[in-house]
Order: sequence, then C-alpha cells, then structure tokens
Amino acid sequence: MRGDQLIRQWKLVGLLSGKLGRTLDQLAGELGVTKRTIQRDIQVLEGSGFPIFPETRDGILYWRFLDATKESDDLAFTMPELMALYFSRDLLKVLHGSPMQEAMESALHKIGAKLPASGHDLVRRLKEQTAVSVTGWKDYTKASKIIDALSRAIRQRLTIDLSYKRLQDSKALTRPIDPYRLWYAGGGLYLIANDHKRGIRTYAVERITSVKTTTQRFTVRGDFDFEKFAKTAFPISGGEPQQVRIRFSADQAPYIMERHWHDSQKLHPQKDGGVILELTVGSLWEVKRWLIGWGAAAEALSPEELVMDIHTEIEKLYRATSN
Repeated sequence: MRGDQLIRQWKLVGLLSGKLGRTLDQLAGELGVTKRTIQRDIQVLEGSGFPIFPETRDGILYWRFLDATKESDDLAFTMPELMALYFSRDLLKVLHGSPMQEAMESALHKIGAKLPASGHDLVRRLKEQTAVSVTGWKDYTKASKIIDALSRAIRQRLTIDLSYKRLQDSKALTRPIDPYRLWYAGGGLYLIANDHKRGIRTYAVERITSVKTTTQRFTVRGDFDFEKFAKTAFPISGGEPQQVRIRFSADQAPYIMERHWHDSQKLHPQKDGGVILELTVGSLWEVKRWLIGWGAAAEALSPEELVMDIHTEIEKLYRATSN
C-alpha cells in the first residue's frame, strides 16, 4: 500500500542518517521487508533528491546520506528530526497569538530553510496521508503582553497585582498574588499562583485583564509541589486528593478503556461488559462537568458529594428544558 511505503521511506531516511550507514541486509531486517524492496525505496529517495551513496568498508557495502554527520551541525539535529519538527507545526495552533507560538514559528521557519527540496516533498506527502486537527483552542493574540509580564514576574520571583475577571463576575477583581508557573493543560494556558488570601489558585490567562508588577519578592511556599498538584488536576484544577468512582455502560466501556484519562486512573472491568473508572483528583466540579457529557452512559458511584451534585444538576437541566 502507498501509505505503508511512505511510512517505510520515512523510517529509511532516519536509518540512513546514521554516521556509519546500514547494509541492505540490516535495512531489510529493521524494516521487515526484502532487500529488493529496500533497493526500490532507495531509488525512490534518490529520485526525490536525497543525497544517498554506497560506501564499501572491509569489503561490505553500506548505504548512508552524503555528509550525514554535517547535515545540521548548527542545530545538532538529523534530517529526519528536522522534518519531524517541521511536520508538527500544526500542533502550535493551541498557543496561537502567544509569544511561545511566535518563537516556535520563527524556529520552524529556520528549520524549513535548512531542509532540502526532497525533505519538503516527503513532509508534504506525509501531510497528505496524516492530518492534525486541533479544536477548542484559544486565541492569545490579545494576551501577548500579559504573558510576557507573567513570565518576567515568575522568572524574577516578584509579587504582582493581578486583575482577573471570572465568567460570573461583572467586573475584574484585583488582588496580590505570587505567580509560580504558566501551565498548558486542557486546551488552554493557565497561571498557577499563590493568592495571598485564598492560597494556591489556577487562573485562565485569557481572563487576566492586567498585570502590575511590584518590587516585593516572594519565595515559593514550602508545601507547594507542582508535580503533586498537576497529578490531582482533572484536567486543570488541583486540590486535596479524593477518590472518585464512575461506572460506564457496556457500550461505552471500550472507549473508556482505550484512552488515558488521568495519571491516577484504575480500570475495573465488570461482568456485564461495563467498566468502573477509579480516579484520585482534586476537583469534583470538573469531573461533574465531564460526566454530564456522557449522559446515562456514566453513573457516579462515589464520593457522595459528587453523586448528589450530579443529581442536582440533572434536576436543573430537566426544569430548564421543561419550561
């Protein structure tokens, strides 16, 4: 199949980028095809402009790229690595408008300039076979200066006066906070910070209306562990860990079991074909919002607070649709 051939040729480019090269037998063994197939693939790559040449050492014929060790000295990347980075540029849509996205676009432009025409052609053919779609991403064009200010404050450990407008508020509230880290999670960019009155909080960057840096320096709280915080987040808000158990119906169980939902997850298959998903998370609100999207296919088993919250939300939905 053409798709298999394209993927094989991509792998072949990587193998031929090695300093010592490969024999036809080695290439055939590593790619699981015949030597004749490898010879045809090499001819295709040569026809596309890849600088492949044979080299005899100790009576054995090896194949590799011409000057493969010098191909990208400036960045210390091989040609396949450069092509893979260039291929991944569509993934940057999730940070559209942010300084990080602009810097990455600039870096990828330089990478593209280093690729030969043959490399661009292979990337183009791969894109025709594999598409990357990113939905629900946020536009950070208007937040660029705020992200810069947050980054500087985090780096210099300076307290800031943060103005933040929650969705339910009519105007922004300003409070002093110590910014700890910018965190990309759940399709958005968030600030993890220590609110001087409320403790550790998570702020959506697009809802920050202004940042005023003070001269007051801070130290990170001794009891704050970002890795621990992130492990309890589902997907964004962390907090005191608590166990959640959800039962999914038999028709949805395969979908639940084939995905990674959370680092703490445990799956317990049931005799009727269903599955119980067990999580340890810090925010029941986000779990509730996620569960409601599953409708009758998901049943909250514990904790009791989550079970009651789901029932209350369903009653509200029923009353809203009945009016």
